[in-house]
Amino acid sequence: MAGTGFGKSCILEMDVHLFATSKKPVVLVLNPLDALGNNQLQEKIQQGYTAVNLKKLTFNPKVANQILHSSYTFVYLSLEVYLNNELFTEIYYNTKFQERLVLTVVDKAHMIYSWGLVASGKAKKSKANKRHQDRALFWPSYGDLGTQLMATEDSPILLLSATCWPLAIAEILKCLSIEESNINFVQGELTRPKICILQFPMNCSLKSANNCAAMFASKEQFDDDLLVSTLIYSGTRNTTLEVMKVVNEAWATPTGENNPKSHLICCYHACTGDTDKEDTILGYEDGSFPMISCTMALGLEQNWKRVHCVIHMGRGDPLSICQIMIGRCGRDGKPGLAILFMEKKRKSGINQLGGLTGPKVDKEADDTRMDALAVTPVQIYSN
Repeated sequence: MAGTGFGKSCILEMDVHLFATSKKPVVLVLNPLDALGNNQLQEKIQQGYTAVNLKKLTFNPKVANQILHSSYTFVYLSLEVYLNNELFTEIYYNTKFQERLVLTVVDKAHMIYSWGLVASGKAKKSKANKRHQDRALFWPSYGDLGTQLMATEDSPILLLSATCWPLAIAEILKCLSIEESNINFVQGELTRPKICILQFPMNCSLKSANNCAAMFASKEQFDDDLLVSTLIYSGTRNTTLEVMKVVNEAWATPTGENNPKSHLICCYHACTGDTDKEDTILGYEDGSFPMISCTMALGLEQNWKRVHCVIHMGRGDPLSICQIMIGRCGRDGKPGLAILFMEKKRKSGINQLGGLTGPKVDKEADDTRMDALAVTPVQIYSN
């Protein structure tokens, strides 16, 4: 366990170098979203490694044959492919593949608890499942992870997480059928500049995204080069477009959200085309525009030093995910700003401080933790 930006991904590379190249070692990396695999794939290729991201639409017998013949050192895939794809299952249980498999990595391991919770059935009942489109599909997969992981022989398992509380650790070990005596915990501390966290109650509906308008001035008041580099996280794909509309209207460029070459803000979510996704990532990295309106499909692994502000819309994400999103900013050594917009009321939720103290309240549930944050006035300077 170590903060994002600590260098957890280096462990994978170190493990590969422990084996002779003649063995052609393979590292399997499990991600909650394909987008996370895309980000890590590009990093490994730039470092000179061979890597592939197995997506449901592009994973075919040709790629499967290449994996069996050790064409790739790093194999990235989502839980959906890992558990439910017949072609990958055939590879996974192949003797040749098992002999070369030197490490299985579960990235964002805390999500086994946050998204699985299959033993108690709470994940299926959680309201957050419906509120967040780009992660809802993967909830059931995490709960079935233990059986598949135990199918390897003499291959260690590495669980990576930036945030994980004691109850979550206990439930994860239970889900994976791992005794605490059989696992070693390593905790790394990353010193970061202060992040100022501000929370504002929403005066407008979450779907309208009009709450964002007050965060931006018009171009008549500020020059383009003074715009703060920002990521705006929304729970649904439609809201990402609404955010773009609001930002463009505030900047006095109406209909600018329809401009694919916008120099103000671009969009990124699960249904964005692959070419557009690549253009958005590259454009943001080279400074062509200062803002991205996105869902969690953008990924949580980018180590972008130019991000100075993160805006999070609504109560849709688990608190642990929200914390990681906030951690996107302030990576250049300068203080960062996180702005949380919270609905004043959530249907069937806890909307008053007194509602958090009842004996029947599950204080560890994702919805309860986010409700507690929403009803608590927040102005925090976090190290």
